[in-house]
Amino acid sequence: MLQQILNQILNDVQQPFFLTSLGLMSFIAIGSIIIGKKIEKMDVRQKPNRFMTVVILGIGGFNGFVKSYVGKHWKYVMPFVLTMALYVFISNISGLVALDSPTKYTAITFSMSLIAFFVVQSTGIVSQGWRHFLGIFKPLAPMAPLNIVGDVVPIISMALRLFGNISSGALLLTLIYKLTGWLSPLVTPAFHLIFDIGFGMIQTLVIVLLTIIFASMKVDEADFENIN
Repeated sequence: MLQQILNQILNDVQQPFFLTSLGLMSFIAIGSIIIGKKIEKMDVRQKPNRFMTVVILGIGGFNGFVKSYVGKHWKYVMPFVLTMALYVFISNISGLVALDSPTKYTAITFSMSLIAFFVVQSTGIVSQGWRHFLGIFKPLAPMAPLNIVGDVVPIISMALRLFGNISSGALLLTLIYKLTGWLSPLVTPAFHLIFDIGFGMIQTLVIVLLTIIFASMKVDEADFENIN
């Protein structure tokens, strides 16, 4: 059994989508470090360039959005969901540059759902401590099995939704390329705009918004007071 699992892991890491995923994660990590260093060195009296202005305003708006949902624990949740948003969106549109989109595969989408599950449950622990685990017995102790299922199923549905939408879009684009033949350079750009960018952005918003909403349900009401 262990040998089969190891063989499957070795097989997965040799797949193009896995290498693409590693490349995207490296790109996000390196880009974040470079931008962070530039922001640290910025003079408050100096006007930032357009790119840095967009970055600062975008992160500021994202901070405010997360803060409105999870209260004072926004600093804990925000790095997770922002990284998830960047990874999912870039993965979704990677087909535009002829890469094998990682989010077409359940191995990646379920990894995203596991991260979302970790963010949701850890937010509850950070907010409520050990009392977080008592939530499965509310409003009545016999409801515990249903509450556990209620915590797990939505996260799984997020993975299946992301996989289904991205893989179906990729399949439709493949069919369009085959049907249009030499006319594909003229026909397919509009479909790429819809399936890659449009659907990619929508699915990114869905998975990030659901993660934040589920996390907010684990936050103690008192943590929404005196937010800073």
